Amino acid sequence: MIHKPLTYKQQRVLGSIKEHVQGKNEVPTLEQLRSTLGFSSLRTVTQYLDTLEEKGYIVRRRGLKRNIELRNVDGGWGTVSVPVVANVGCDDLSVFSQAEGTVSTGGAVGNTGHDEFLEIDRQIVQDAGGDIVAVRAIGNSMNDAGINTGDYVLIRFTDEAQNGDRVAAIVNDMVTVKRLERRPSSRGEPGMTVLWPESKDPKFKPIILREDFKIAGKVLCVIPAPGVELTEVVPINESDWQ
Repeated sequence: MIHKPLTYKQQRVLGSIKEHVQGKNEVPTLEQLRSTLGFSSLRTVTQYLDTLEEKGYIVRRRGLKRNIELRNVDGGWGTVSVPVVANVGCDDLSVFSQAEGTVSTGGAVGNTGHDEFLEIDRQIVQDAGGDIVAVRAIGNSMNDAGINTGDYVLIRFTDEAQNGDRVAAIVNDMVTVKRLERRPSSRGEPGMTVLWPESKDPKFKPIILREDFKIAGKVLCVIPAPGVELTEVVPINESDWQ
């Protein structure tokens, strides 16, 4: 199961709930969350809980003091948090943001300085057998492969890929997602690598390479862009966040 993305602040609230459950075997009260997170009012806590419930991470049982219930819990939390670390170009190589963190098969975030997270089924991460990140696609040159602008693409870091694999390739310090084809040398002609777009639009052309590129990872799956605003949606005062 893949949930709607969380901002960093929403992720911190959810993480505080999980830590309390794991440490004390009970969900926190609103006052305990307010104190732990350094908020000045219970209203700020309830606003965050409203958003977490709307996005499917918790359910609240009305009329109870400890009324928060984590979703998808069956003897433990069944998802891991994957940071959205970059925008990658599908049309060309003009859009790139350096990835700063990864999620390993154990689910540990390498860097928490991200503004957006996806909650991914732990089994998906474990089956991948490597470090995982999410990137956001820019452009539509891969739309026949189901990758459109705004979609999230899960990438497993690896420099090993076979012909036909969809890969995130680094060319001249820029990143693009394309279908890989390696052509060996023959009849005195040198070998080459072709990064193919997957679109019927003729304006999208293959990228033909011999040197100066690197396979950064393989595409695991595509998560369609949600029909929601991806910026912070909980109205709080900055003074409330310590």
